[in-house]
Amino acid sequence: MPLQREGWIHFIRFLIVGGISTAVNYAVFYILLGLGLQYQWASACGFVAGVLVGFPLNKAWTYGDSSRMTAAVLYSYIAVYLTSLIINIAAITMLVDFARIEPRIANFVTIIITTMTNFLGTKFWVFRK
Repeated sequence: MPLQREGWIHFIRFLIVGGISTAVNYAVFYILLGLGLQYQWASACGFVAGVLVGFPLNKAWTYGDSSRMTAAVLYSYIAVYLTSLIINIAAITMLVDFARIEPRIANFVTIIITTMTNFLGTKFWVFRK
């Protein structure tokens, strides 16, 4: 079933917020990797930094959710992104250790992989209306 107009707007806004979050994610990852932190830890720290930036932007702008913050929304958001973090760490480990892809490139690939998981989880579970 094709996305309705509202779904497309959410998706486009999600991609914009995702671009901002990804920039933060990748900057933190790149800096920590450059400081000598192991690539999985650097990736996890970058991921968390991106989530901290993305949550308020997604809540307020992407999905227009002006309701009070509830534990249910926060916990479901954390669950979606924790699932994505697990996928992220598994994917980056496979790409670096088995496919021998350079960590900076592998991290970018994992961000692309987890974008759809994040969108589907936030759209249909966290901020569903």
